[in-house]
Amino acid sequence: MNKIKQYALLALILFSTNTIISQILQKNDTIISVQLDEVVVSTPFKESLRNNVLKVNKLNLKNLNYIKRQNFSSSLEEIPGISIISTGPGISKPVIRGLSSNRVTIVNQFIRLENQQWGSEHGMGISGFGVGSIEVIKGPMSVLYGSDAIGGVIYINPDSYYNGDGTEIELATIYNSNFNGFTSNLGIKGNSNKLSYLVQASIVDNDNFNTPDEEIENTYFNQSDLKLGLGYTSDNFISDLRFNVSSSEIGIPQGEEDHDDDDDHGDEGKSYQDITNTTISWKNRILFDNNSKVEFTLGFSSNKRKEFGEQEEEGNDDDHDDEDDDHEDEVHINMDLETTSFDFKYMFPKSKKLELIVGTNMMWQTNTNIGEEELIPDADKKDFGIYAVSHIHTSKWDILLGLRSDNRNINNLKFDKDYNSFNTSLGFKRDFSDNKIFRINFSNGYRGPNLSELFSDGVHHGTNQYEVGDSRLIEEKNFQTDISFSAFGSDSSFGIDIFYNSIQDYIYLNPTGNSINDFSVYNYSQSDASLIGGELYFSKSTSLNWFSYKTSLEYVSGEKSEGGYLPFISPFTFKHSFNLDFDNNNYKVNFLAKGKQNNIGQFETSTDSYLVINLSGSHDFKLINNKLGLVWSINNLLDKTYYDHLSRFKNIGIHEMGRNISIGLNYNF
Repeated sequence: MNKIKQYALLALILFSTNTIISQILQKNDTIISVQLDEVVVSTPFKESLRNNVLKVNKLNLKNLNYIKRQNFSSSLEEIPGISIISTGPGISKPVIRGLSSNRVTIVNQFIRLENQQWGSEHGMGISGFGVGSIEVIKGPMSVLYGSDAIGGVIYINPDSYYNGDGTEIELATIYNSNFNGFTSNLGIKGNSNKLSYLVQASIVDNDNFNTPDEEIENTYFNQSDLKLGLGYTSDNFISDLRFNVSSSEIGIPQGEEDHDDDDDHGDEGKSYQDITNTTISWKNRILFDNNSKVEFTLGFSSNKRKEFGEQEEEGNDDDHDDEDDDHEDEVHINMDLETTSFDFKYMFPKSKKLELIVGTNMMWQTNTNIGEEELIPDADKKDFGIYAVSHIHTSKWDILLGLRSDNRNINNLKFDKDYNSFNTSLGFKRDFSDNKIFRINFSNGYRGPNLSELFSDGVHHGTNQYEVGDSRLIEEKNFQTDISFSAFGSDSSFGIDIFYNSIQDYIYLNPTGNSINDFSVYNYSQSDASLIGGELYFSKSTSLNWFSYKTSLEYVSGEKSEGGYLPFISPFTFKHSFNLDFDNNNYKVNFLAKGKQNNIGQFETSTDSYLVINLSGSHDFKLINNKLGLVWSINNLLDKTYYDHLSRFKNIGIHEMGRNISIGLNYNF
């Protein structure tokens, strides 16, 4: 019966949009400027948004208020179908249509982000500064990216190099009232002949955040981030070398999970994470005279993660700025994850009717425990995949066909196992006249179990859970059908996306009801599952040149075949914004409404509906012949008290952040 209701709801949404579509197409016969000509790099053929057979959402961060760019996760939520699992302001994980963690592949600076992302309290650790744009593919993309991309791909394009003469410098600082936080940024870009360079440095210093009721202790967040880039361009060779090091310290309140036995861990003091991510990537493209191309990328990343649970000391004023840096004797978990990758693809000469790419992806990964306590053992992981993707052009249809074979090997002293998969993708796109696009894609994917799911046997202090892995787990495999329709007019655009995702052997944490040393025990288990839902979005430029608006609706439902709902599924979501643009002054009003969520997983709590209103503005001035920007925002304008369903704090009664007034300056010269 539940499935019948879900299909009926989606059918009703589709039917109700017919009037909107017809109005758009009857009143307008030209394409609105919605950047459909922007090139997409997350898909293989470097085509525009309009010409891609795959539906790709692209967000340019430079089009956002400068304050919003500082919070990378809030930028992602601008895209319909994307939500965020959060553990306070310092930790956030993207969710694509109900799937997250190892089921979403994140590509940052041309290589896969590998930062032990299996943990629900492990954030992305990516600074929004030095990021040019974000591309999102919603659906399995194992054909292009191998294991783990069964939920989709978030492709983060680094900031582009300066294309003018000389040097460009940007200075910015932002103050946030709620958590008494400062964010400062310095960017330098320049070029000389065929060489280009950039330097991007930022510092974040945030104290504890406040709900409308109280200050939440030990939720501070500090981060320093440095990005360097060196590019070279000639007629037949393009090279881009990137380096990024990011260091974070994130406070985490005790007792993050809801314990059935109402455990009291009050004897433990402050818990926090100390994380250092280092990434080096080198992307190269060689262009041959016959119009074929070779592209290869070398990558290395190091993730050093420490989790602490300090003992309270009498007279401690909790001033994290004055803490002793030597905490080695108090560290609970201390792991190093090192990853080396090599990606290669050859693009055959393009013809009018056919484009063809063949490629391979390789990855070598080592997890090492340094501390005495081990949540998961030392282990090695190796990935190897080969693929071929073709784009076929006919008189009416564009067809995308992809094939891929993968092997993943995981081994340690007591375990050595291979996980294999063969994946396919088939997509069709058709343009109806100049302003309508129809797409339908069928794709499957796979995900090998991660080290935590296989080998965990101990307390994960970041979640206050005793987790037990299962070395008998097999690969997750899924198949998704995705239907998309878009229509464009001279002053409006409309789109609707509908999907159905079937997952075999879905891996999840199952509460046992038992406890070890006062920690609730969770076992990793498997069950078939399915997700269904979609997004509807509409934008309009009114007859008033300075006034426009956009709106979107999102719906996802996820269930296990044996009964029960999947965890961390965002409720029905409505987003609406008004934009007022007066020359050098811009104002925006945002409304975010989420419905009740009573369809919950075993270890979740239900949440009520809520509405949050945000205001923001930007104003440009000239100072010494250069641009000075004044930006401001008021988030949670009405100081609303509410729980977000994807917040891991809701289980212990911590509400979302209260009103936050931010103001900042950025200067370009």
